[in-house]
Amino acid sequence: MAAVSGLALANSVASLNVLTVFFLPMSDEFQWNRTQISGAASLGALMGAGLAVVTGRILDRAGPRAILTSGALITTAAMIALSQTSTVMTFYIFYGAARVSDQGFIQAVSPSTIAKWFDKNSGLALSILFGITALGGVILPLISQMSITEYGWRNGWMVLGAIMFLTGVLPSLIFVRSPKNLDAYEDVSESENFTANEFSLLEVLHTKEYWFLTITVFITGIATAGIGLHVVPFLVGQGLSPEVAVATVSLRFLASAVGGLLGGPLADRFTPRALILLAVSTRALSIFVLIFADTFLTAGISGVLGGLSDGIQSTVLVLLLVSYFGKTNVGGIYGVNRAAAVVGFSAGPMIAGMGFDVIGSYTNIFWGFLFLTIVSIALVVSAKSKIQ
Repeated sequence: MAAVSGLALANSVASLNVLTVFFLPMSDEFQWNRTQISGAASLGALMGAGLAVVTGRILDRAGPRAILTSGALITTAAMIALSQTSTVMTFYIFYGAARVSDQGFIQAVSPSTIAKWFDKNSGLALSILFGITALGGVILPLISQMSITEYGWRNGWMVLGAIMFLTGVLPSLIFVRSPKNLDAYEDVSESENFTANEFSLLEVLHTKEYWFLTITVFITGIATAGIGLHVVPFLVGQGLSPEVAVATVSLRFLASAVGGLLGGPLADRFTPRALILLAVSTRALSIFVLIFADTFLTAGISGVLGGLSDGIQSTVLVLLLVSYFGKTNVGGIYGVNRAAAVVGFSAGPMIAGMGFDVIGSYTNIFWGFLFLTIVSIALVVSAKSKIQ
């Protein structure tokens, strides 16, 4: 658990919330536009989406150790290579590799691994995992900003590579075990978080509830990533300083940590479906506030609401899938669902970047993201609370 959580914290080096800190210094030096930088994030995430389906199935059969260690090694190498990049092509290759590892290896497998390891305490365990993930989103943008300010953006990438190696590669290689070495995989007692039935992936793909939830994460992925990558330049355009804008990113992740920690215990008292509905509704409100944000207070309120939404949804989604379909094949089931989210992550930054380059403003684009989020609320409402 500690090793997977350490990797989850370090994995924020490949997040959009860290890339947005590098956005302005790299674009100023190389004269890259918003679409070009966004494209690297989108392409890598899209490739990771296809890989997530495969790694989820591998997890169900062989365990997480090789997958997580490989992902951490790829990200470490990519961070080091990014410190030496000087062309848009090399930026696409190396940042794209980091995003493939982020979405296809680490984020696709870590939650399912925890869900398999724990039964009655799975909600609490997932809360800890996503809370620590969000903590990485608080700390690493600040570390990146300080590194860039003091030593330049190239050394900033090197610092992130060192963090991933020490906190991600080594613990995963040494401490993560395959399921055959873990009694928790085989000693599973009944819990209200889990259905009595175990569905195969093929059976799950024939349920409308699964597709409602999959479309929901696709839509929220568009809005989350589209805003996440561009929030610093948007807030700077609204009159905030870069330092204040970055502080709101960290505030969002601090709130996400709180939401992640609350999500599991809340799922023990309320249905996961109700909590997902709460999360997407809160996300809609956060986007509405952001559109009008021109002070640290309003930007901070938007960040807190968005962070709480992110944390709760990330934690509870795995529990919702397990409560509907069982845990035997949760790796593959979550992998397909995660792939849809990642496709959304890949589309969002490109939509926002291209929209800005064409019309010179993010406002109308963010209104579109708000409309899509409202559609996701309707989809969650339409999903039945129990699968027979």
